[in-house]
Amino acid sequence: MAQKDITVTVTLDEAGVPLFTYNPPGTVVVTEENTEIIYSLDDQTGKGLSFAGASFANPFDGVIDSVSVTPNILTLHDSDQVNGQTGFRLLFKIEGQTLLLNSPDPVVIDKKRTA
Repeated sequence: MAQKDITVTVTLDEAGVPLFTYNPPGTVVVTEENTEIIYSLDDQTGKGLSFAGASFANPFDGVIDSVSVTPNILTLHDSDQVNGQTGFRLLFKIEGQTLLLNSPDPVVIDKKRTA
């Protein structure tokens, strides 16, 4: 099983607005079947963030097959059975609140491996 590891760091600017940094940055391109895209949370906000899930612009496009969530790890399961791209937002719980925080729109692109 192939794996792509991404750290998402969340900080706050001077006005308290959340800022998201992805390492490595950029679009995730999947070319291997059964790839796990693993997001690890680095919460630098002091607000007690944890992963709540992911919401998709089109959950029916077949690019991502399923999502697994723990407080600090969110895994997207991608069988790479379709070509295409999908947009989604990472959702975060905030300790002591019922409101959720969502990230800017990361993108996953599925491409068939060429020989």
